[in-house]
Amino acid sequence: MDVLLTEGALQLARRIRSKDASPVEVVDAHIARIEAVNPHINAVVRPLFEQARADAQRKADALAGPTKGRDGLPPFWGVPFTIKEHMQVEGLPNTAGLYRRRDAVASEDAVLVQRMKDAGFVALGTTNVPEAMMWYETYNKVYGRTTNAYSVHRTPGGSSGGEGSIIGAAGSPIGLGGDVGGSIRNPAFFNGVVGHKASGGRVPETGAWPGVSGQLSRYKVLGPLARRVEDIMAVMPLLAGPDGRDRSVDGPQWGEAPEVSPRDVTVYWFDDNGVIAPSADMRAHVRHAVDALAAQGMQTVQWRPRLAPRTIQVWGAALEQAGSHAFNDTLGDFQPLELAKNWARWPLRRSEHIFPSLALATIERVLQRVPEQARQVADLRVELRAEIEARLGHRGVLIYPTFHRSAPRHGLHAVRHFPGFSYCAMINPLELPATAVPTGFGSDGLPLGVQVIGMRHHDHLTLEVARRIEMALGGWRPGPIEGAPALR
Repeated sequence: MDVLLTEGALQLARRIRSKDASPVEVVDAHIARIEAVNPHINAVVRPLFEQARADAQRKADALAGPTKGRDGLPPFWGVPFTIKEHMQVEGLPNTAGLYRRRDAVASEDAVLVQRMKDAGFVALGTTNVPEAMMWYETYNKVYGRTTNAYSVHRTPGGSSGGEGSIIGAAGSPIGLGGDVGGSIRNPAFFNGVVGHKASGGRVPETGAWPGVSGQLSRYKVLGPLARRVEDIMAVMPLLAGPDGRDRSVDGPQWGEAPEVSPRDVTVYWFDDNGVIAPSADMRAHVRHAVDALAAQGMQTVQWRPRLAPRTIQVWGAALEQAGSHAFNDTLGDFQPLELAKNWARWPLRRSEHIFPSLALATIERVLQRVPEQARQVADLRVELRAEIEARLGHRGVLIYPTFHRSAPRHGLHAVRHFPGFSYCAMINPLELPATAVPTGFGSDGLPLGVQVIGMRHHDHLTLEVARRIEMALGGWRPGPIEGAPALR
């Protein structure tokens, strides 16, 4: 059974199509794994096991006929997947971690969920998120806390923390997340898997709460996390493209990936963004990745954008000026948010909201009082993007840490290391593609990794370079979870 829990989505699809395993066997293996690990990590919050088994049986029946009949089936026939809970899944709660939305139930599937199903995937359930998706620890008053796939004492990241955790723990081969400041890439990094934030304007967000409009819809991107880079390379063409409803999707058609010769690629890199210093392990892993690419024939140049140390200000101001929902509005589910009353209730554990959410809402209200300063800082994003794209060109990538260290411990320790999100946040308002890829394990036994950045709409290049890092350094490897059975 364990081989079914370590192969990627493409490998499983091939195995199913060749009848080396049935959809029922593959789905049952992953359900059994979730049942074994979820009591320890709390990643899957709304399982769909009964429906998944029925769907897998229907797909197995369709494969029982002649070989020729399999040619017309979708590419990922019978492969399981999971979904970040803020995306609508028909019949399931769609709370986004908000206590006020605890009774909200989706009446239809989000567009990306439907596209995954159309590609033959089988939905296993939804995964946990932080409250309103605006914290890099995954916990809320509806579902509780999710832990890391390698240590129950560590954060799994956020806001796609449930996805990162269950994929890292071998409970799902691939899943859907969302990223407005690293919310795909940080969970991928902390849990040792792969995640891709596409270029702005390439993937529709229809059916993901709270929905966005204006410029923010280009910064906030839905996309996949997976065991292998090749899985993301295969699934992105199925997810990208307009849906007729999300007007921000105006990027070029995904198309076939162009041939890339390593000798034509220049790798720019840095290991310290000037906001928070990386650990010695993290510095070493950046060099491992860069050296691995140099050994394959790529040119490498150490370089850091001039404005990198201001990335938190640029990110925060860009979101403030983006013309969509304020965080205070979403935190209150678009009802008045009594911030002072919730602060008074918080020490008594009677607030509807977690501490980080209240802190972020308070900071937002302070920033709203100085709009001119926020506008001036937000304008720096155009300057920063121009600086990066001018340096990279059509055959350059930028590699640097996804976070400054391995996954912090829960609670105050995670709060202290919060500035590490700046390594990811820089990219969202620039609308650049970014692929997070694991590079192995640090001295504490926890995953580390880097992210690969490219020019807008050069997603193929970031994925190809990430694939080469994975090939050289080994990629995802499941680790032990305290109290849960190990894979054999």
